[in-house]
Amino acid sequence: MNPLSAYLDRADPHRVTLQRFLLLCLFLCYPLSRMVPVDWGWENGVVENTQVVVLLAGLFFACRGWLRKPKDASSMLALCAMPVWMILAGREMSWGAVFLPPLGFGPDGPIYSSSILPYRPAVPFVAGLLVLGSLAVGWRTGVHRHLKSIVAHRAFPWMCVVIVLGAALGSTIGEGHLPGFARDLVDRSEVLEEMAECVGYLAMVTAQSVLLRYKAPVKAAAGVTQAGAVN
Repeated sequence: MNPLSAYLDRADPHRVTLQRFLLLCLFLCYPLSRMVPVDWGWENGVVENTQVVVLLAGLFFACRGWLRKPKDASSMLALCAMPVWMILAGREMSWGAVFLPPLGFGPDGPIYSSSILPYRPAVPFVAGLLVLGSLAVGWRTGVHRHLKSIVAHRAFPWMCVVIVLGAALGSTIGEGHLPGFARDLVDRSEVLEEMAECVGYLAMVTAQSVLLRYKAPVKAAAGVTQAGAVN
């Protein structure tokens, strides 16, 4: 554990300050989307590449959490999270199509399509198997009970959930799903969409950090309690 991580564990174990900062970032997505260059929101652009880095970081931390204690409840949660990170990262990279030359250029920048990939028809099947495998492992190893314990001890990062939902709303707005009178307010919709998704992914990484570091309160042994009562 590096010194910064150790300090955060002492000062802010539930990463509340970081969650509040991400919530602020979510609200700042709209004004920032009107200030940064338009090409930041293009496919395979600055913001989308940042998203991929964030998702791969989430995958890295999940792998590290699983390798540390392969039979621990937290490590099983990390194992179940790995397919989610892989699927999200694959989706952002159009399942590998972004590594090929663009099919053309439009108003929103270069155009990439995974439809030209020979293995594209198998992607939903493989992704479905990964998700089912993750759910099966989680059920067999009691990950749901571990999460229930986290909620019961009020350690679940609910603010991250709110941020992810807000990011999904921002992404939906960025895609142009607005009434006609409001569409003029989002003149850089592609930038807003990518920025909101990036903040949402950061919130997911933060939530994973909180969940993997959770340790249930140690219950005092009955014998020790009785001894203390006698004294």
